[in-house]
Amino acid sequence: MLPPKLARLIDDQLQHGPRHSNTAGRRYLLPGHSPGRPRNPLGLADTLRHHGLPARAARNTAMMDALVDLPPMVIADLLGIHPKPAERWATLASGNWSEYLAVRRAAPQG
Repeated sequence: MLPPKLARLIDDQLQHGPRHSNTAGRRYLLPGHSPGRPRNPLGLADTLRHHGLPARAARNTAMMDALVDLPPMVIADLLGIHPKPAERWATLASGNWSEYLAVRRAAPQG
């Protein structure tokens, strides 16, 4: 189940979007400017934000959800992130919100 705005964008892309293909003839949902190249993640995030779809919030939610089911080292390897941030995210995902609140209080405002 996709958010309605995202579902509409994907439907539009499938019906009217460019149909780049690679040498094997596969079509991409989100092709880059050159055939066979992926779309730039920052450009995609900008496009989603323009349509009211917060990519960062969705990414963070997905990472928190994954850390409930998988160890931080596995997530670090899968996503290509350093193990330390994966450990911090796992701590936040564990349900112990006291550390989260302490970090929020200590963070400079503004």
